[in-house]
Order: sequence, then C-alpha cells, then structure tokens
Amino acid sequence: MLDSAAGAIARLLGLDPATMSVSERWASFAGQLALGPLHDKLAANPELAGQVQELSLIASQPEAQRISDSSWGGSPSGIFQQTQKILCQNMSADPGTIPIFNTYFLHPALGGCPTPAQVRAYDPLFHRRVDAMARAVGRRPAVFLLELDAIGSSSCVEKMGALPEWEADLRYEMKAMQSLPHTVVYVEGGYSDSNSVQYTARVLNAIGVDSIRGFFTNDTHQAWTINEARWATAIAHRTHGAHFIVDTADNGQGPLLNRDRVRNGNDDLCNPPGRGLGPRDTTDTGFAFADAWMWTHPPGNSSGCGGGPPGGVFWPARAESEAARANSQLGPGFPSAPY
Repeated sequence: MLDSAAGAIARLLGLDPATMSVSERWASFAGQLALGPLHDKLAANPELAGQVQELSLIASQPEAQRISDSSWGGSPSGIFQQTQKILCQNMSADPGTIPIFNTYFLHPALGGCPTPAQVRAYDPLFHRRVDAMARAVGRRPAVFLLELDAIGSSSCVEKMGALPEWEADLRYEMKAMQSLPHTVVYVEGGYSDSNSVQYTARVLNAIGVDSIRGFFTNDTHQAWTINEARWATAIAHRTHGAHFIVDTADNGQGPLLNRDRVRNGNDDLCNPPGRGLGPRDTTDTGFAFADAWMWTHPPGNSSGCGGGPPGGVFWPARAESEAARANSQLGPGFPSAPY
C-alpha cells in the first residue's frame, strides 16, 4: 500500500500507510471513506474529496505486481522474499484471488543494445533470479506477464547480433514459469505503433510462444486499444493462434504523438500530459484471440523521465490527471465512454 493509489489516498487523509495492515482490503478502506470520521473529513473539503475520488478509480482495480532486478536489492534471495511477501502478505487482503506478476529482469540489467557477450555474462545471475521467483511461487496459482519491453524494444538487440542470446533467456524464463503447476504465462510482444507484425511474429515463434498462453502488448505505450487488438490479431494468425492481452492502463485518450517521429519515436513516452485511464480490466473483448484488456501496470506509475520521479514510482499527480481523463473508448471513430 506504500507506493500505490490507496497509499496516496491514505497520505492525503493524514494516515501513514506504513502503519496500516497489509491484510486490509480496499473494500474495507473504501467503506471508511463512505462513513465515519474520514467521510466527514472529505465532506468538509470538496477539493480533497475530488482528489480521493480520482485516485479511487485506480485503487479499486486489480494491481499487477512487478518483480524486477531491483526487488529487495535484486539478489535472488531478495527476489524470493519480495515474491513471497506478495503471495503471503499482500494477497491475504483478498483471499481466493489470483495475483498478476510482471517481470523486468533483462532490460534494466542489459539496456536496449547489449552485445552477445554481455547477455551471456548476465545469464547466470538472470537464471538465479528467475529460479528464485519460481521457487517462491511454487504450487500457488498466478498469472505472469514476462519481461517488460522484451520484444518491443529488441530491434537494437538484433542489430548488435545478440538476439539469439536474448531469445534464449526469454525461453528460459517462459519455461521456468510455465513449468509451475498453476500458472498462466504471457510474454511481452511489443506495441502496434513501433513494430511490424512480421518481426514480432518471427521473434515470438523463435522463443516458442506456442508453449505458453500467449503475449501481451502496449505495456509502455498508450496506443489505442483497437489498434493493438487488430495488430495483435494479425500476429496471432502467424503464431499458431497465440492469445494476447492488451494493456489499457493509460490509453483512454490514446497516445501523444511526437512532432519529430523519426528522431523521437512515434509517441511521447516520458510521462506524457493529457493521457487518461483506459478500459478497465475485462475478458469481454469481442476479439477471438484477445483474452483481456488489462492494466498490466498501475496507472500513475512514473516512466522515469519528462519531469517525473524515478521509473516505476507511483506519482499521485499523474494518477489524478489520468483519472480525470478516464475513458473506455477503444479508439478514434468509436463512442467516447467516460467512466
């Protein structure tokens, strides 16, 4: 709760999230906002009530949990402890639910343009990190979204001649998570506004996407949901019917396009202003291969540039701005659907 929308709400109300029980459910906390002293405090302060209402749009939704090379210092034992903490403590707030994990081990350790030698040198630590996470999960049920920017930002990996080594690491992680008895596994597949269908399908086939459930898209971008779904469907047809998830955390207003797309890429990814929460989590997508629209990361997390805090840190100002512009619109030409 420390670094989340619920934690931000607690701080606005003068509470210390660090002293609150890890087993407290959002529903219970929300009940305190609707009745009692906290409700009275909000009723007396319309501006504060507005902030809490916006942040509640995020706090009330399922939250994916990231396991990365910085989890508890990034040691295998630290990664084991962080995964166990989520499973044994955080999940106690909502017994019977299934956690969603995303992972971020490759890019933060190797950057976007590693050499083959650099990838091979990292392999032993990478394997220990993955193995530690797998041991922590064990027989518990979980959904895994593996390796943020795994394929979407791999063009320079290919340019450096390290794509075979990179693909081998993805296969290792996929196998480790898929081998657990109660997991559903997807691997990152990129984004419609930066990668071709052909390239993405080729890499997904090379790493054996048919051995897991499928792939997920749009995690670091804000492309319209309809564009992602159509692009990913074309990939599904080239990957033996791999299913997919589209991240909709921040795409309710679509992307903010850069003026110089050649130099800066298609859209602004550095905490772009004017974005909004996209469609809430649902399995009712209307696309045969689309398993879900899902917030694959918490909306409001900073991208680490563009004037925000470090990457992955929850930024209440960004979260409130996105909540104020929340819209379930699938894309241009589709009906606007504000929350």
